[in-house]
Amino acid sequence: MPPPVEEEFDFIVVGAGNAGAVVAGNLARSKAKPRVLLIELGGDNSAAHLRIPSERFINPYVNPNIVLDYKTTPQKHLNGRVLDYLRGTGLGGSSIANFLAYIRGTASDYNRWADLVDDDSWRWENVLERYNELENLHFSGGNDDADSDPEGYVKLKPGAHGFDGPVDLTLPSRKEWPEGLDILMRAAKSHGLPLNPDQNSGDIIGMAGVTTTTHAGWRVTSASAYLTNPPSNLVLWTNSAVTQVVFDTNTTSTKQQPRASGVILSDGRQVRATKEVILSLGTIDTPKLLMLSGIGDRTELEKHGISCLVNSPRVGKDLIDHVYLVMTYGAKSTLGTKVAFQQNKEYVKAAREQWLRNQTGPDATLNTINIIGFLKFDSRRINFDEMYKLDSKTRNFLERPDVPQYEFYMQGYIPDDWDVEKHGPECLGMAVMLMNPQSRGYVALASKDPLARPIIETNYLGHPYDRQTINNAVKEAMSFAKSKQLSPYLLDKVLGPESDSDEHVTKFVKDELMSILHGVGTVMMGPKHEDTSSSSFSPCDTDFRVRGVDGLRVIDLSVCPTITK
Repeated sequence: MPPPVEEEFDFIVVGAGNAGAVVAGNLARSKAKPRVLLIELGGDNSAAHLRIPSERFINPYVNPNIVLDYKTTPQKHLNGRVLDYLRGTGLGGSSIANFLAYIRGTASDYNRWADLVDDDSWRWENVLERYNELENLHFSGGNDDADSDPEGYVKLKPGAHGFDGPVDLTLPSRKEWPEGLDILMRAAKSHGLPLNPDQNSGDIIGMAGVTTTTHAGWRVTSASAYLTNPPSNLVLWTNSAVTQVVFDTNTTSTKQQPRASGVILSDGRQVRATKEVILSLGTIDTPKLLMLSGIGDRTELEKHGISCLVNSPRVGKDLIDHVYLVMTYGAKSTLGTKVAFQQNKEYVKAAREQWLRNQTGPDATLNTINIIGFLKFDSRRINFDEMYKLDSKTRNFLERPDVPQYEFYMQGYIPDDWDVEKHGPECLGMAVMLMNPQSRGYVALASKDPLARPIIETNYLGHPYDRQTINNAVKEAMSFAKSKQLSPYLLDKVLGPESDSDEHVTKFVKDELMSILHGVGTVMMGPKHEDTSSSSFSPCDTDFRVRGVDGLRVIDLSVCPTITK
């Protein structure tokens, strides 16, 4: 017998992250002014120190209450290692815990989506309109600023950005770059790496300064953008766990489908939704909640004693994620002074006091100005065996000139235990990330206990294309470190392969590869009129409606048909 209904709303949104906060805020402010309930597992994340930009790389580690510390299964291709799989929790979700980089998917990504799901609303020109509507980009440089940016490293493409939306973004102008960043960019250019003056314009190839979700000294989150001063018809429940979606099976639906009518919380309360229940718990917890509610693979559900409402075998399947590796080098002080600052306790203390007073100083800017490149391999590595073993449609996409094979990131986090005497006065981190991974994993229930952690099998490097691509990316980064343009600024290699041999690079990858925590695909969307009699049908359509039921949508990244850049 389900618990009695305690309250009623028009819409219930479960999960207050990057999608849930946006949709709940926009729904509540819409002309109809519906009553909206936004339910969030974590806290309100209102403490000021959670939004210090300088802590972009360590926020979830110094503030563990803002993440769920999930783990993967032992990874077969990574020496059996179990990896952290942190998920943001509380208002703002992962936007309170991420690395702050704001990088859009590309035109080729979204056009591919449109083809895969047979829906032109996902074409780049339509997606661009939505991006521009949400953005409020702050850029102090000018496109004709020849004095401070003679090389044209930063130049916005007309019509490609928004300047009055709710989400504040910052793109540092060239004159704001520290000397070390200039050195790295000049070295990249001399080494033959392409440059990109506007990486968020739809074409991502090349090295560029990074746009960040920061403004006026603050980390910007989906909560700060959409939930500040909520209207009275938007009700927020934090520290509340939803354990099940409730369905009414006595409906008048023309399809004779069960209708989502509300949710049950871990404390036994039941809340009713008269219009829709909208799930935004993320790529891991959304499929978990669907399965707990009877939507998933019938065999798996029955194994856990859960009655199957909708046999939807791909719920929890098709997990796709990015992975990365970091190599670190000792460097000369001309590349930066972050180590000197970080190891001086008086400087650190003074910087924190300054930030708490007025959100200025090192804590407002340190780690917020970096460069990222999205690159294709050079002629030595562009053609490799595993590329040609892919199906023709996938291979043709990957061979496009605007589709990168790896991401290359420089600077970044400095270890607390950096030994200046041993390694040098500065640290240069060089990270490579695998783009377009071909490996697929899954999320599964460990039991019917709604508070039990799910099984997360990421299957990292399970596909041979991924193994060869990440190895090649490591070799490209090592080649750049040895180049005549960059090597004069570097000292010893602190973390990295012993050499660029296949054996040493493979060992390094197996020992050190990590997740970038970009998982997508576990409630994948497909064409609206897909044949649901097949066991391979997608769990939801391009309007985010869950197939087999009415009144239930999924709006987070679990719906993505592929992973963007």
